[in-house]
Amino acid sequence: MNAGQGVTADASGTGSWTLDLRGLSVRQVSASSDPMGEEPPTFALVLDGVADVAVEGPVRMTKGSVAARGATELPVTAACGALVGATVLSATCSAAGSLRLVFSTGHHVTVRGDDPEVRVRVRRPGAFEWAGGGGTGVMTPLT
Repeated sequence: MNAGQGVTADASGTGSWTLDLRGLSVRQVSASSDPMGEEPPTFALVLDGVADVAVEGPVRMTKGSVAARGATELPVTAACGALVGATVLSATCSAAGSLRLVFSTGHHVTVRGDDPEVRVRVRRPGAFEWAGGGGTGVMTPLT
């Protein structure tokens, strides 16, 4: 089932989408955390200048097998530089607000959708915008 240009809905009806980011390369990445805990952590990616990911709140970064079983958890601010030049292999998001990105370097970026403090947006102008957080995710086709 097609949910708009650049987005494919899960035919099982589970409320997940496969985002058309496969093959795009990470051109810029940034991450920050406030050691005092007064500001939420942030994470952002620019993909070939045609799509971007922005997260306010906790992000889990791992490196390991494609299934991420036994993957090593990494500190996001220290490890995010390893994503520059990496290619997106898979990008999925859900109606429950979760996001998962898999990269050619073996890194995985996961954002839990059930965290009330998380705000995440994935945008590809002319194709789609997905926004998640607080247990919900909303897909908007952009034409």
